[in-house]
Parts: sequence; C-alpha cells; structure tokens
Amino acid sequence: MDIKDMKCYLAVVEEGSINAAAKRLHIAQPPLSRQMKQLEEELGVKLFERGKRKVQLTEAGRLLRNRAEQFLGQVDNTVKEMRQLNAGTYGTLSIGTVTSSGVTILPGVVRAFRSSFPSVSFQLWEGETNRITELLNRGSIEIGIVRFPFDAEIYESIKLPNEPLVAAINKNHNDYLGDHTDCIQLSELAGKPLLIHRKYEAMIVEYCQQFGFAPEFVCMSDDVMPILVWADADIGIAIVPRAAIGLIPSTNLTYKTITNPCLETTAAVIWMRNRYLSAAAHNFLTLFTTMHSKSLTVES
Repeated sequence: MDIKDMKCYLAVVEEGSINAAAKRLHIAQPPLSRQMKQLEEELGVKLFERGKRKVQLTEAGRLLRNRAEQFLGQVDNTVKEMRQLNAGTYGTLSIGTVTSSGVTILPGVVRAFRSSFPSVSFQLWEGETNRITELLNRGSIEIGIVRFPFDAEIYESIKLPNEPLVAAINKNHNDYLGDHTDCIQLSELAGKPLLIHRKYEAMIVEYCQQFGFAPEFVCMSDDVMPILVWADADIGIAIVPRAAIGLIPSTNLTYKTITNPCLETTAAVIWMRNRYLSAAAHNFLTLFTTMHSKSLTVES
C-alpha cells in the first residue's frame, strides 16, 4: 500500500462509490475497482460492503480511513514544513555567543527577527570564544558571536564595532576611583590587584609596560562572569568589555572606561566557510546586517 492507494481509497470513501471516485480522479472505473480489490487482498481484509448505490465501510474499512487521513495529513504538513524550512520561515536556529555579547547584541536582533519569522525557534549556547568555535566546527551551531582573534580562513565574518574595556571597581575602595569621573587612566591601575579575561593578558601587559609598570594579575579566567563576581566580592578590579556592564546584579561595582590609552576589544559574527547555511540563518544574518549596517564590516 502506498500514498496513491491511500488517496484513491479516501476518494472512494468520500464519494461513496467507486464510479464517482473514478470521475473525481479522472480515471476509468474498472482500473480503480481492481485497485481497491488488490488493496483488500494485500491487507487480507474486506474494506467495503458494496451496495447498489453506495459502498458501506466495514470495521477494517473505517480503521483504514482513519489511518489514511492521519498519514496523508502528516504528509501534507511535512511538505508545508519543508517549503517553510526552505524559505527560512520555519525551523530551529542554533547560535553560540560569548556571554557579554549575548546579553547586549542578541535580544534586539532576535526580537526583530521573530516579528518576521515567528515560527523559527532558537537554541542558544554561551561560552568563551574557543568554546563557540568548537561548536561551529562540530556543526552544533550555525552562527557564532565571538571576540577576536579567530581563524579568518575557516570562518566568514561580520566585524562588530570596537568596544572599550572598562574597570569594574568595588565602591568600598575610594582610592581606586580617582576623580569620580567615568574614566580611569591605565597608569592608575599600577599596583592594583587585577582580574582579567585570559584573552586580554598580552595586550594589557604590553600597554602597562609602555607606562613603566608590570600589571598585578590576581586572577585570569576564560569567562567574564567569575571575575565580575570576584570584583563584587572585593577581591580585585575586573577588566572587562563594556558590554559586560550589568551582567551581574550588583550595587557594589562602579565601571570606568580605561583611557590613556584606550584598551579595546573587537567582536564578530562568524559562520563556517563552504558549509551549508540554512535559510533561517541566512535570514538572520541579513536582518543583523540591515539593523547594524552603519557600523559593521563584512569580511569574506
């Protein structure tokens, strides 16, 4: 029994006679009659009680009608889903992001995306850049938001604007807060216990040496969340991207942009080169580019 058999069977059931079903299907009556007989023989049951005017379904016939309607309904739904999937209006989009960017960048884009594609759902993964690139390499996600550096030969990318690093300082230490402005000079961090993301170690060391001091690192981490928690606990000063402001609820921390020089980090939206990208992912990247067109650099 195949899909054609089911469609012909339902036509007979709905029309009430083989002759009327044959007209509806635009085929001759004898072949359809033989097809129904062969279907009964294949299933080993009697499906119809053939009357002079209308066929009457047996118990097996009623069961087959229910199953055929369910199956053909699933086939129709599958075809619709495949077409929607091909158009990017249906499916699941998997995105990985570094924590700070996931909080500041994604919500606005996802909100706009869902207003146009409400049937697309999301799977979100968070972690540091190496974790996100591993997920991309394995195919667990299609799009990643990471911080530089990454291998541009492996990934296509949309470069996000440069972002300054800020010092998260516990308010208990007035001596750390300088002149109560929103900025702190790098030289003011000399001799202070610093909590940093491991990614920024080389940059911070280089700039500090230019100003004649070696930074005092109390902790280096692969994630900004632990060092913010430690700063909140008054263990040291956390140096984090500006996007990390507000990642933890705290009234103990004040944030100051590091100046003279300004320390900056750069993030990017990346995806695998030469790998299939779903229509939903294409639509997401198109919307992302449109919303941030004035500040983005697309690299391929």
